[in-house]
Amino acid sequence: MACFFAGALFSARAATYHVDSRGGDDARDGLAPETAWRSIGRVNAANFAPGDRILLRAGSTWDAVTLQPRGSGVEGRVIAIDRYGDGARPALHGRGRVACVLRLDGQEFWEISNLEVTNRSETEGKQLRGVEIRARDAGVLRHLHFRKLLVRDVNAASDYTNDGDIVAKSFGGFVTLIDGTAKQTAWDDFLVEDCTFRDVGPVGFAMFSSWTKGHRTNDPATWFPSRRVVVRGCTFERIARNGLVVRACAAPLIERNFFTHCGLLGSGNASFAFHCDDAVFQFNEACFTKYNPGDHDAAGFDSDYNCRRTIFQFNYSHDNDYGFILLCNNGASGFNEDTIVRYNLSVNDGGNVIRFSGPVKRARIHNNTIVTSPTMTNPREGEPPRIVYHKSWSGWSDDAVLYNNIIVNRSARAVYEFGRSTRNRYDHNLFAGIRPATEPADAHAMTGDPKFAHPEFKPSDTGDLAHRRERVAAAFALRPGSPAIGAGRVPDGAGGAATWRDFAGREVRQHGGRIDLGALQHEP
Repeated sequence: MACFFAGALFSARAATYHVDSRGGDDARDGLAPETAWRSIGRVNAANFAPGDRILLRAGSTWDAVTLQPRGSGVEGRVIAIDRYGDGARPALHGRGRVACVLRLDGQEFWEISNLEVTNRSETEGKQLRGVEIRARDAGVLRHLHFRKLLVRDVNAASDYTNDGDIVAKSFGGFVTLIDGTAKQTAWDDFLVEDCTFRDVGPVGFAMFSSWTKGHRTNDPATWFPSRRVVVRGCTFERIARNGLVVRACAAPLIERNFFTHCGLLGSGNASFAFHCDDAVFQFNEACFTKYNPGDHDAAGFDSDYNCRRTIFQFNYSHDNDYGFILLCNNGASGFNEDTIVRYNLSVNDGGNVIRFSGPVKRARIHNNTIVTSPTMTNPREGEPPRIVYHKSWSGWSDDAVLYNNIIVNRSARAVYEFGRSTRNRYDHNLFAGIRPATEPADAHAMTGDPKFAHPEFKPSDTGDLAHRRERVAAAFALRPGSPAIGAGRVPDGAGGAATWRDFAGREVRQHGGRIDLGALQHEP
């Protein structure tokens, strides 16, 4: 993108500006805490140069404002917004009187950290955002980093329950918007890290782009994805619909995030990719996603349609009302190809633990550990709980292969249901617990107690993410004598290299050309 500044300004010395809502004065120069500006309006009036810093005093608050600073940085000289002093994050409260609270428009090389953003309205029907990052016909915009933001209490469209309302899903906590058709536009090096999204709706974090039309055929004129997109270490808590929706990206990385109590007011899986190639979801935890009457989605994870080669690995899913994972494709207009689901743990997920909807192609699901609850239910009235479920969405799935999984079914009601899906293959899976008559044929099936270290383990969402992962990994570790040890085939594409890792990060070792079943390898 062309910078806003004349070349002579690039050599100027970068400045640090201070803003203090209580002791500041806009008539001052802002260049020291003692001469801080007071208002967000004064910040918005400035034209910042590469290397500048805007520091907001801890404990400061501003009401009914939109922070929209001007300017762009350059490679090696970003513009930064952060806090100074001790105390709470500086807070910007929209109070429902502004459309969004923090906005960048067509800018690049920014780093924004340690702010609190709210935008709560008492008036229903408003469509609001907390953070809005947008661009139109701007080319490739680089290096936009957001760290340690607290985005909470953002009201948006009141019609949360309209499952088909894509417009509504463009409102909520943090939204990126790319539009226009004249010049290819995308993000490059877009990072959201260690942020918290709480009590927002309809979505926690969502991305949109007008450059997806040619995705199916990889038409370079109309398929222009964002790259180096990372969402890491974030918490999504009490979200009206989806926690996270990543769209129009090549190889986005979604890792070490915590999704809890999503879908509170309307249909929504906790996290999903849409119009993406090679997305990776790893080391995340999703739990307590809520089902609402009439919902189609309330799972922890979703490989949505218009995606290729999505990978879900090392994730922990538990207590989601409508399952661990959905793989879907609207056969009338979309595609979903070559999804991989491996080395994940699903404990006490309800509804349909693994669900295929529509003509999903060539899914590979291996080395997962699935444990259902004795009280497993399907919240959709009149439907049984299902361990694996295939349904039509303008077509049926084809060529799904499930192997090396441990499936412990403790529900007397749970079934497998395949509909008219084709070429399903099950191989080297261990089936334990209650075995329904609908269990699929597996020429190399194992049966019997997998000998988990602590099979009575009960998930919770207390403690931090790392400690919860450690506890569940210890609980479902394989004890000596487990029939799962050395009973699996080497995963497709693994070759002889000993570089694979399990849920706990341990090296996956081969035993005479075999590996252990499930998400956790046995440690002698």
